[in-house]
Amino acid sequence: MNPKTYLFVALAGTLLLAGCGAARPAAPTAKVSPTPLASPAPGGSSTSPAQQGVTVTVQSPQPGATPNNISVRASATSPDGIAGWAVYADDKTVYQTSVPSDSLSTEVTLGAGAHMMYLRAWDKDGTTFGTSPTLQLTVGGSGANALSAPNSPPEESGLPTPPASAIVMDNLQNTTDGWSSCSLCAEGTNSTDNYWMAPFESTPSMSGSSRHLFIGGPQWSNALFIKTMPGHTDVSHFLWDFWVYHDEATAANIWTAEFDLFQFSGGQEFMVGTQCAFGDRVWDMWDQKNNKWIQTDIPCPRWAPNTWHHVQWWVERLPDNKYRYNTLVVDGHPYTVDQTYETSATAWRDAIGVQWQLDEDSSGTPLHQWIDNVKLTMW
Repeated sequence: MNPKTYLFVALAGTLLLAGCGAARPAAPTAKVSPTPLASPAPGGSSTSPAQQGVTVTVQSPQPGATPNNISVRASATSPDGIAGWAVYADDKTVYQTSVPSDSLSTEVTLGAGAHMMYLRAWDKDGTTFGTSPTLQLTVGGSGANALSAPNSPPEESGLPTPPASAIVMDNLQNTTDGWSSCSLCAEGTNSTDNYWMAPFESTPSMSGSSRHLFIGGPQWSNALFIKTMPGHTDVSHFLWDFWVYHDEATAANIWTAEFDLFQFSGGQEFMVGTQCAFGDRVWDMWDQKNNKWIQTDIPCPRWAPNTWHHVQWWVERLPDNKYRYNTLVVDGHPYTVDQTYETSATAWRDAIGVQWQLDEDSSGTPLHQWIDNVKLTMW
Protein backbone atom coordinates (compact mmCIF):
# COMPACT_ATOMS: atom_id res chain seq x y z
CA MET A 1 0.00 0.00 0.00
CA ASN A 2 1.14 3.51 -0.71
CA PRO A 3 1.50 6.14 2.02
CA LYS A 4 -1.50 8.37 2.43
CA THR A 5 -2.03 10.99 -0.30
CA TYR A 6 -4.91 13.29 -1.14
CA LEU A 7 -6.86 13.96 -4.29
CA PHE A 8 -9.09 17.02 -4.59
CA VAL A 9 -11.99 16.90 -6.98
CA ALA A 10 -14.33 19.73 -7.99
CA LEU A 11 -17.68 18.15 -8.71
CA ALA A 12 -20.68 20.32 -9.58
CA GLY A 13 -19.07 23.21 -7.75
CA THR A 14 -18.63 21.25 -4.52
CA LEU A 15 -15.22 20.66 -3.00
CA LEU A 16 -14.49 17.06 -2.15
CA LEU A 17 -11.57 16.00 0.00
CA ALA A 18 -10.33 12.48 -0.46
CA GLY A 19 -7.91 10.59 1.74
CA CYS A 20 -6.47 7.13 1.79
CA GLY A 21 -3.89 4.86 3.31
CA ALA A 22 -4.89 1.34 4.31
CA ALA A 23 -1.31 0.62 5.26
CA ARG A 24 1.30 2.96 6.69
CA PRO A 25 5.04 3.18 6.16
CA ALA A 26 7.45 2.79 9.03
CA ALA A 27 7.51 5.94 11.11
CA PRO A 28 8.87 7.27 14.39
CA THR A 29 6.74 6.70 17.46
CA ALA A 30 4.91 9.68 18.95
CA LYS A 31 4.99 10.15 22.71
CA VAL A 32 1.74 9.52 24.55
CA SER A 33 0.65 9.01 28.11
CA PRO A 34 0.81 5.58 29.78
CA THR A 35 -1.82 3.09 28.69
CA PRO A 36 -4.22 2.02 31.42
CA LEU A 37 -7.33 0.00 30.73
CA ALA A 38 -9.85 1.49 28.35
CA SER A 39 -13.58 1.53 29.04
CA PRO A 40 -16.26 0.15 26.73
CA ALA A 41 -19.12 2.15 25.26
CA PRO A 42 -22.87 1.49 25.39
CA GLY A 43 -24.09 -1.59 23.59
CA GLY A 44 -24.17 -5.34 23.99
CA SER A 45 -26.72 -8.07 24.42
CA SER A 46 -27.62 -10.78 26.93
CA THR A 47 -24.16 -12.32 26.51
CA SER A 48 -20.92 -10.49 26.02
CA PRO A 49 -19.43 -10.16 22.54
CA ALA A 50 -16.20 -12.10 22.94
CA GLN A 51 -13.08 -10.15 22.01
CA GLN A 52 -10.20 -12.41 20.96
CA GLY A 53 -11.64 -15.35 22.92
CA VAL A 54 -12.50 -13.66 26.24
CA THR A 55 -16.13 -13.96 27.36
CA VAL A 56 -17.64 -12.05 30.30
CA THR A 57 -20.86 -13.05 32.11
CA VAL A 58 -22.48 -10.81 34.74
CA GLN A 59 -24.44 -12.36 37.61
CA SER A 60 -25.06 -9.14 39.53
CA PRO A 61 -26.41 -6.52 39.32
CA GLN A 62 -29.39 -7.03 37.07
CA PRO A 63 -30.82 -4.21 34.95
CA GLY A 64 -33.39 -1.99 36.65
CA ALA A 65 -33.72 -0.58 40.16
CA THR A 66 -30.80 -1.06 42.54
CA PRO A 67 -29.52 0.40 45.85
CA ASN A 68 -26.60 2.82 45.69
CA ASN A 69 -24.23 0.21 47.19
CA ILE A 70 -24.10 -2.24 44.31
CA SER A 71 -22.82 -5.80 44.55
CA VAL A 72 -20.92 -6.64 41.35
CA ARG A 73 -20.37 -10.32 40.61
CA ALA A 74 -19.16 -11.73 37.29
CA SER A 75 -17.16 -14.52 35.68
CA ALA A 76 -14.95 -14.66 32.62
CA THR A 77 -13.38 -17.36 30.47
CA SER A 78 -10.25 -17.29 28.31
CA PRO A 79 -7.88 -20.00 27.04
CA ASP A 80 -5.00 -18.00 28.54
CA GLY A 81 -6.64 -17.20 31.89
CA ILE A 82 -7.88 -13.87 33.27
CA ALA A 83 -5.34 -11.32 34.51
CA GLY A 84 -7.47 -8.30 35.42
CA TRP A 85 -10.89 -6.69 35.68
CA ALA A 86 -12.44 -3.25 35.45
CA VAL A 87 -15.94 -1.94 36.17
CA TYR A 88 -17.25 1.15 34.36
CA ALA A 89 -20.23 3.37 35.06
CA ASP A 90 -21.21 6.21 32.74
CA ASP A 91 -17.92 5.79 30.80
CA LYS A 92 -15.76 6.18 33.93
CA THR A 93 -13.67 3.61 35.77
CA VAL A 94 -15.20 2.90 39.18
CA TYR A 95 -13.24 -0.24 40.06
CA GLN A 96 -10.12 -1.89 38.70
CA THR A 97 -7.94 -4.83 39.78
CA SER A 98 -4.94 -6.67 38.36
CA VAL A 99 -5.39 -9.69 40.64
CA PRO A 100 -5.61 -12.78 38.38
CA SER A 101 -8.99 -14.44 38.77
CA ASP A 102 -11.70 -15.81 36.49
CA SER A 103 -14.35 -14.31 38.80
CA LEU A 104 -15.06 -10.89 40.27
CA SER A 105 -16.86 -9.99 43.47
CA THR A 106 -16.80 -6.40 44.69
CA GLU A 107 -18.99 -3.43 45.56
CA VAL A 108 -19.25 0.01 43.98
CA THR A 109 -21.27 3.03 45.03
CA LEU A 110 -23.28 5.16 42.61
CA GLY A 111 -25.29 8.28 43.23
CA ALA A 112 -29.06 8.42 42.77
CA GLY A 113 -30.32 8.44 39.20
CA ALA A 114 -29.88 6.53 35.94
CA HIS A 115 -26.53 4.93 35.14
CA MET A 116 -24.99 2.58 32.57
CA MET A 117 -22.61 -0.11 33.82
CA TYR A 118 -20.20 -2.40 31.91
CA LEU A 119 -17.49 -4.86 32.91
CA ARG A 120 -14.32 -5.82 31.09
CA ALA A 121 -11.83 -8.67 31.69
CA TRP A 122 -8.33 -9.02 30.24
CA ASP A 123 -6.36 -12.18 29.62
CA LYS A 124 -2.75 -12.63 30.66
CA ASP A 125 -1.20 -11.09 27.54
CA GLY A 126 -2.72 -7.75 28.60
CA THR A 127 -4.15 -6.83 25.17
CA THR A 128 -6.95 -9.37 24.68
CA PHE A 129 -10.20 -8.59 26.43
CA GLY A 130 -13.92 -9.27 26.63
CA THR A 131 -16.70 -6.79 27.36
CA SER A 132 -19.94 -7.49 29.18
CA PRO A 133 -23.38 -6.37 28.06
CA THR A 134 -24.48 -2.88 29.06
CA LEU A 135 -26.61 -2.74 32.21
CA GLN A 136 -29.13 0.09 32.52
CA LEU A 137 -29.44 0.83 36.25
CA THR A 138 -31.67 3.14 38.27
CA VAL A 139 -30.21 3.92 41.68
CA GLY A 140 -32.71 4.89 44.38
CA GLY A 141 -32.27 7.07 47.43
CA SER A 142 -31.14 10.66 47.71
CA GLY A 143 -27.90 12.35 46.79
CA ALA A 144 -26.15 13.69 43.73
CA ASN A 145 -26.09 11.88 40.42
CA ALA A 146 -22.30 11.84 40.46
CA LEU A 147 -20.84 8.36 40.82
CA SER A 148 -18.15 7.51 43.29
CA ALA A 149 -15.98 4.56 44.22
CA PRO A 150 -13.56 4.42 47.14
CA ASN A 151 -9.88 4.45 46.09
CA SER A 152 -10.82 4.77 42.39
CA PRO A 153 -11.41 8.41 41.38
CA PRO A 154 -12.91 9.11 37.95
CA GLU A 155 -10.46 9.82 35.16
CA GLU A 156 -10.23 13.37 33.85
CA SER A 157 -11.31 13.59 30.22
CA GLY A 158 -8.40 15.74 29.09
CA LEU A 159 -10.84 17.78 27.00
CA PRO A 160 -11.42 21.54 27.39
CA THR A 161 -14.74 23.22 28.13
CA PRO A 162 -15.73 25.20 25.02
CA PRO A 163 -16.59 28.88 25.50
CA ALA A 164 -20.20 30.04 25.28
CA SER A 165 -19.41 31.60 21.90
CA ALA A 166 -18.32 28.27 20.33
CA ILE A 167 -19.97 27.07 17.11
CA VAL A 168 -21.65 23.71 17.70
CA MET A 169 -22.63 21.46 14.79
CA ASP A 170 -24.65 18.60 16.23
CA ASN A 171 -25.99 15.40 14.66
CA LEU A 172 -24.00 15.91 11.47
CA GLN A 173 -24.84 12.34 10.45
CA ASN A 174 -28.39 13.54 9.74
CA THR A 175 -27.50 16.47 7.47
CA THR A 176 -28.40 16.08 3.80
CA ASP A 177 -26.03 18.57 2.15
CA GLY A 178 -22.27 18.44 1.62
CA TRP A 179 -21.94 14.64 1.67
CA SER A 180 -19.97 12.71 -0.96
CA SER A 181 -18.15 9.39 -1.25
CA CYS A 182 -15.57 7.73 -3.47
CA SER A 183 -13.34 4.67 -3.75
CA LEU A 184 -10.77 5.53 -6.42
CA CYS A 185 -9.87 8.69 -4.52
CA ALA A 186 -9.21 6.63 -1.36
CA GLU A 187 -6.28 4.96 -3.15
CA GLY A 188 -6.50 1.41 -1.91
CA THR A 189 -4.67 -1.34 -3.76
CA ASN A 190 -8.01 -1.92 -5.48
CA SER A 191 -11.05 0.29 -6.03
CA THR A 192 -14.70 -0.65 -6.33
CA ASP A 193 -18.10 0.68 -7.35
CA ASN A 194 -19.74 -1.25 -4.52
CA TYR A 195 -19.90 1.37 -1.76
CA TRP A 196 -22.69 3.58 -0.43
CA MET A 197 -24.11 5.60 2.47
CA ALA A 198 -27.57 5.36 4.04
CA PRO A 199 -28.72 8.09 6.46
CA PHE A 200 -31.55 8.01 9.01
CA GLU A 201 -31.13 4.38 10.09
CA SER A 202 -32.93 3.49 13.30
CA THR A 203 -31.09 0.19 13.90
CA PRO A 204 -28.43 0.19 15.13
CA SER A 205 -28.60 3.68 16.55
CA MET A 206 -28.05 5.59 19.77
CA SER A 207 -30.01 8.71 18.85
CA GLY A 208 -32.63 6.98 16.72
CA SER A 209 -30.98 8.11 13.47
CA SER A 210 -27.51 6.85 12.46
CA ARG A 211 -25.65 6.93 9.12
CA HIS A 212 -24.64 3.61 7.57
CA LEU A 213 -21.35 3.40 5.60
CA PHE A 214 -20.59 0.37 3.41
CA ILE A 215 -17.87 -1.00 1.12
CA GLY A 216 -17.96 -4.38 -0.59
CA GLY A 217 -15.15 -4.49 -3.14
CA PRO A 218 -12.23 -6.86 -3.75
CA GLN A 219 -9.49 -7.28 -1.15
CA TRP A 220 -7.61 -4.14 -0.05
CA SER A 221 -10.32 -1.83 -1.39
CA ASN A 222 -10.99 1.49 0.38
CA ALA A 223 -13.94 3.88 0.40
CA LEU A 224 -14.09 7.43 1.73
CA PHE A 225 -17.22 9.19 3.05
CA ILE A 226 -16.93 12.99 3.27
CA LYS A 227 -18.90 15.80 4.91
CA THR A 228 -17.74 19.23 3.64
CA MET A 229 -18.86 22.65 4.93
CA PRO A 230 -17.75 25.94 3.36
CA GLY A 231 -16.14 28.78 5.30
CA HIS A 232 -15.25 28.68 9.02
CA THR A 233 -11.72 30.04 8.59
CA ASP A 234 -11.89 32.07 11.81
CA VAL A 235 -11.91 29.03 14.13
CA SER A 236 -8.79 27.24 15.36
CA HIS A 237 -9.95 24.97 18.24
CA PHE A 238 -11.85 21.79 17.46
CA LEU A 239 -13.63 19.15 19.54
CA TRP A 240 -14.77 16.30 17.29
CA ASP A 241 -17.06 13.79 19.00
CA PHE A 242 -18.79 10.76 17.45
CA TRP A 243 -19.80 7.14 18.03
CA VAL A 244 -18.94 4.14 15.82
CA TYR A 245 -20.55 0.70 15.52
CA HIS A 246 -19.23 -2.39 13.67
CA ASP A 247 -21.03 -5.65 13.04
CA GLU A 248 -19.27 -8.94 13.75
CA ALA A 249 -17.74 -9.45 10.28
CA THR A 250 -16.45 -5.88 10.17
CA ALA A 251 -14.99 -5.98 13.67
CA ALA A 252 -13.12 -9.18 12.82
CA ASN A 253 -11.77 -8.14 9.39
CA ILE A 254 -11.50 -4.36 8.94
CA TRP A 255 -7.89 -3.34 8.41
CA THR A 256 -8.21 0.39 9.15
CA ALA A 257 -10.95 2.83 10.17
CA GLU A 258 -9.89 6.36 9.34
CA PHE A 259 -11.31 9.50 10.98
CA ASP A 260 -10.18 12.87 9.57
CA LEU A 261 -10.92 16.51 10.32
CA PHE A 262 -9.72 19.04 7.73
CA GLN A 263 -9.65 22.79 7.24
CA PHE A 264 -8.60 24.94 4.28
CA SER A 265 -7.73 28.43 5.45
CA GLY A 266 -5.72 31.20 3.81
CA GLY A 267 -4.20 28.92 1.19
CA GLN A 268 -3.10 26.28 3.71
CA GLU A 269 -4.38 22.74 4.20
CA PHE A 270 -4.72 21.57 7.80
CA MET A 271 -5.28 17.81 7.49
CA VAL A 272 -5.85 16.37 10.95
CA GLY A 273 -5.91 12.77 9.80
CA THR A 274 -6.24 9.89 12.27
CA GLN A 275 -6.79 6.19 11.90
CA CYS A 276 -7.33 3.19 14.10
CA ALA A 277 -5.09 0.68 12.34
CA PHE A 278 -6.76 -2.49 13.60
CA GLY A 279 -4.41 -4.59 11.48
CA ASP A 280 -1.44 -3.12 13.35
CA ARG A 281 -3.30 -2.55 16.65
CA VAL A 282 -2.25 1.11 17.01
CA TRP A 283 -3.51 4.62 16.28
CA ASP A 284 -1.79 6.65 13.56
CA MET A 285 -1.73 10.42 12.91
CA TRP A 286 -1.21 12.25 9.61
CA ASP A 287 1.82 14.46 8.89
CA GLN A 288 0.48 16.77 6.18
CA LYS A 289 3.74 18.47 5.14
CA ASN A 290 5.66 15.20 4.77
CA ASN A 291 2.68 13.30 3.35
CA LYS A 292 2.94 10.28 5.65
CA TRP A 293 1.39 8.48 8.60
CA ILE A 294 3.05 8.72 12.00
CA GLN A 295 2.61 5.65 14.19
CA THR A 296 1.82 6.31 17.86
CA ASP A 297 2.00 3.92 20.80
CA ILE A 298 -1.70 4.41 21.54
CA PRO A 299 -3.19 0.90 21.37
CA CYS A 300 -6.11 0.12 19.11
CA PRO A 301 -7.10 -3.55 19.51
CA ARG A 302 -10.04 -4.75 17.48
CA TRP A 303 -13.24 -3.30 18.89
CA ALA A 304 -15.97 -5.50 20.30
CA PRO A 305 -18.71 -6.04 17.67
CA ASN A 306 -22.33 -4.97 17.97
CA THR A 307 -21.29 -2.27 20.44
CA TRP A 308 -21.13 1.52 20.16
CA HIS A 309 -17.64 2.95 20.63
CA HIS A 310 -17.01 6.59 21.53
CA VAL A 311 -14.22 8.58 19.81
CA GLN A 312 -13.31 12.17 20.78
CA TRP A 313 -10.48 14.30 19.40
CA TRP A 314 -9.27 17.68 20.64
CA VAL A 315 -7.06 19.38 18.05
CA GLU A 316 -5.93 22.94 17.28
CA ARG A 317 -4.75 25.04 14.37
CA LEU A 318 -1.65 26.97 15.45
CA PRO A 319 0.15 30.06 14.14
CA ASP A 320 2.94 29.66 11.54
CA ASN A 321 0.96 27.07 9.56
CA LYS A 322 1.03 24.30 12.14
CA TYR A 323 -1.59 22.07 13.77
CA ARG A 324 -1.52 20.04 16.96
CA TYR A 325 -3.11 16.79 18.11
CA ASN A 326 -3.81 17.40 21.81
CA THR A 327 -5.96 14.60 23.23
CA LEU A 328 -7.66 11.43 22.02
CA VAL A 329 -10.43 9.89 24.15
CA VAL A 330 -11.61 6.37 23.26
CA ASP A 331 -14.53 4.88 25.14
CA GLY A 332 -13.98 7.27 28.01
CA HIS A 333 -10.22 6.78 28.38
CA PRO A 334 -8.03 9.83 27.52
CA TYR A 335 -4.63 9.66 25.84
CA THR A 336 -2.40 12.73 25.85
CA VAL A 337 -0.87 13.07 22.38
CA ASP A 338 0.62 16.60 22.20
CA GLN A 339 2.13 16.28 18.71
CA THR A 340 2.53 19.18 16.25
CA TYR A 341 2.87 19.02 12.46
CA GLU A 342 3.08 21.52 9.61
CA THR A 343 0.55 22.23 6.89
CA SER A 344 0.99 22.39 3.12
CA ALA A 345 -0.12 24.94 0.55
CA THR A 346 -3.40 24.53 -1.32
CA ALA A 347 -5.30 26.46 -3.96
CA TRP A 348 -8.71 25.35 -2.71
CA ARG A 349 -11.21 27.78 -1.30
CA ASP A 350 -11.78 28.00 2.45
CA ALA A 351 -13.75 25.10 3.90
CA ILE A 352 -13.91 22.67 6.79
CA GLY A 353 -15.04 19.08 6.97
CA VAL A 354 -14.90 15.62 8.52
CA GLN A 355 -14.61 12.23 6.89
CA TRP A 356 -14.56 8.51 7.57
CA GLN A 357 -12.70 5.90 5.51
CA LEU A 358 -13.09 2.12 5.53
CA ASP A 359 -10.16 -0.06 4.42
CA GLU A 360 -10.62 -3.75 3.67
CA ASP A 361 -8.03 -6.41 4.46
CA SER A 362 -6.73 -9.34 2.40
CA SER A 363 -9.99 -11.26 2.84
CA GLY A 364 -12.09 -8.65 1.00
CA THR A 365 -14.82 -9.02 3.63
CA PRO A 366 -17.58 -6.39 3.07
CA LEU A 367 -17.48 -3.72 5.77
CA HIS A 368 -20.41 -2.04 7.53
CA GLN A 369 -19.89 0.95 9.83
CA TRP A 370 -22.53 3.08 11.49
CA ILE A 371 -21.85 6.55 12.90
CA ASP A 372 -24.10 8.45 15.31
CA ASN A 373 -24.20 11.54 17.53
CA VAL A 374 -21.61 13.24 15.33
CA LYS A 375 -20.74 16.60 16.88
CA LEU A 376 -18.17 19.22 15.90
CA THR A 377 -17.54 22.12 18.31
CA MET A 378 -15.31 24.98 17.08
CA TRP A 379 -14.08 28.31 18.44
